[in-house]
Amino acid sequence: MNRQTLRVALLPAALLWIAGCGSGTGTTTVGPPAVITATSGTPQSTAINTAFAVPLTAEVTDSHGNPVSGVVVTFTPPSSGASAIFGGGVNTAVTNGNGVATSPVVSANGMIGGPYTVTATVTGVAAPANFSLQNTAGMPASISATSGTPQSTAVNTAFGAPLVAQVLDSAGNPVSGVTVTFTAPSSGASATFAGGVTTATTTASGVATSSVVSANGTVGGPYTVTATVKGVVAPANFTLTNTPTPATKQNFSFYVSGREANSHRGNTYSIAGVFTVNTTNGEVTGGEQDYSDGDGVTSPQPGGDTITGGSLTFDASTDKATLILITNNASVGHGGQERFAVQPVNASHAFITQDDGTATSSGSMDRQTLPTTLSAPTGAFAFLASGVDTAFNETASGGIFRLTSNGDGSSALRGTIDTNDAGSRVTGTSFAATLSPPDSFGRGTVTNNTAIALGFAINYYIVGPEVMRFIDVDLKRGDSGVGSAYGQGTATFTNTSLGGSSVFSVASNSDGSIAYVAAGRLSTSKISSDAADFKGVGDIYENGRIRSGPAGSSISGTYTINSSGYGSLSITNKNEADNQGLADLSLLGIYMVDPHLNINDPNNTMSGTGGAVMVDLGGNGFTVGTGVLVPEADISTPSFAGNYAFRGHGLLSGQEFDFVGKGSIADRALSTAGAMGRYIMAAPTPLAITISDGEPLDFTVIAYPASGGGLFCLAEGDGLRAARLELQATAPSFLGLNVTIPQATK
Repeated sequence: MNRQTLRVALLPAALLWIAGCGSGTGTTTVGPPAVITATSGTPQSTAINTAFAVPLTAEVTDSHGNPVSGVVVTFTPPSSGASAIFGGGVNTAVTNGNGVATSPVVSANGMIGGPYTVTATVTGVAAPANFSLQNTAGMPASISATSGTPQSTAVNTAFGAPLVAQVLDSAGNPVSGVTVTFTAPSSGASATFAGGVTTATTTASGVATSSVVSANGTVGGPYTVTATVKGVVAPANFTLTNTPTPATKQNFSFYVSGREANSHRGNTYSIAGVFTVNTTNGEVTGGEQDYSDGDGVTSPQPGGDTITGGSLTFDASTDKATLILITNNASVGHGGQERFAVQPVNASHAFITQDDGTATSSGSMDRQTLPTTLSAPTGAFAFLASGVDTAFNETASGGIFRLTSNGDGSSALRGTIDTNDAGSRVTGTSFAATLSPPDSFGRGTVTNNTAIALGFAINYYIVGPEVMRFIDVDLKRGDSGVGSAYGQGTATFTNTSLGGSSVFSVASNSDGSIAYVAAGRLSTSKISSDAADFKGVGDIYENGRIRSGPAGSSISGTYTINSSGYGSLSITNKNEADNQGLADLSLLGIYMVDPHLNINDPNNTMSGTGGAVMVDLGGNGFTVGTGVLVPEADISTPSFAGNYAFRGHGLLSGQEFDFVGKGSIADRALSTAGAMGRYIMAAPTPLAITISDGEPLDFTVIAYPASGGGLFCLAEGDGLRAARLELQATAPSFLGLNVTIPQATK
């Protein structure tokens, strides 16, 4: 074959080969599955018992990378622990034309955990496709206090432990990363958080820990701090208590008024003062007081009496105490030594009476809180005072005043006063005075006083930020008196300030020509009118005769209160024959106090707060007296069972008697008598009192419940001209003393 022939022979063969390459169907032959790969759905996480955001997607290819369709892919989650669940229980899927298999909806089971692996497998392929999933906690369903409750600490100090709360989901799993908010009471005894930070974020264990938590400056509790988390209704509650500072020494303010045994012209006397006690051993280490009877026994001025020693001893078997004060004034007590019976009500408040044989009286003893910088008080106050004038006629005064700082520690006083002197009344008189800076015991003087009814020489004693006691110390005029001033806070008053139901107690002092005590309850209406209305029920026991019916007397009338808290209440429905009105008690001056202040217990800002002090302005030569009006207790489901401290004051056969003590009231010992809110203790189980070593005397007691656990009572019985009782529910702790003190040797 020559070269040309060969070229011809090869050409047809080449053309045939080229033609063969361009002919046929064009379909590629796909081999069996060789590889499976996760293409979507990994990694991802979701809350337990909820669906993941996307399904699991796997691609199956042959050895040449060609997608393999129509093969079954099996998705396999872990068999225990945190795992996944497929919709309908179907965990397989068939690849589509692109070799892709998509799982049914996949959800987290009820267990927290991960990351864990879900595999995707296909027959004939050894290596699976792996999906990384994680189950997180569900939404918060509960929050609970796990640490830091209950606990207590002294005011203005940190609690021993922070507050710890745990947040769980509905399956009991801890929820991390959520914000917990701690909320303390907005007023009264409460807690503060370091740096003002009141939130915390939960850890992986669902635990949120508060910042350092401290007691504020108010003694009280237990109170509740809540921990809340968004989406959960019920909070976690922490129980905290603020205790008094365990100081080695503590000051107490005290006052009493009553009758003394050695007066030549009359019997009325008063004492006001402050003493310091060592709370470890009960030793009285110092103090000051003023004593005045208007009959030659008045503490020397301007210094008053110095308290040089004494003791405050507590008998745990009777829950009573004895206070002995040794002074540098030999004219008071027995050669300068006075003795008082003390009945604690709570850690900061007690009833007291002088019981050394030189006098008998009733009064109050309260923990003193002095300002950091000693200066005369400032702000708005309501006040009342009672005593005798220069002719030893009974007097009563009340009103309002405002104190403004003079910039040198003293304060300027401007106010309005109402006076009832032996039944002759003068109302709405403007007056002025100056309060000097107090000394280290909180004692100061009132000078330049233009209110003659209060006396020209007055000293005051600070009890706390909103309470003062003051006493008439005129050396030459021959009058005597004692009183109190109560802060009004920042309130602006109207008739609505007396809205709702209140109870009141009013009584004459020891030298009243008409001895009486009255108590009752009233409810207001038309409080938006210029003169609001009230109606209620009351009782009055006057000069040995009850002047109200078995069910009390209905009372009604009108009252007005101006923006400064100065007002009056007129009992217009007065008809003794029909058991209407309160006999000679027909007009009362009312002077509103801070809604957050307890008149009877100045250190208590949590209960029994608000109300007014009152002066009997009936005039017409009849009754003279002072009293208080406070919110009524809840009488919808009344229960008086419990322990009470009590004090009593009255006249028996023309002689004053006073007592303090502690007792209990059994359930149903007081029964409803007449109108709701009026209760009685009478035969066959009356109140029995034994005076000295005589026979027990039976008294019928009529009671009206006041908010804060108090009872305003009057008693009637043979020989009584008038008797006033006050009961106050007791709380644990005796006046902040750290130990029970054995009785001291006199």
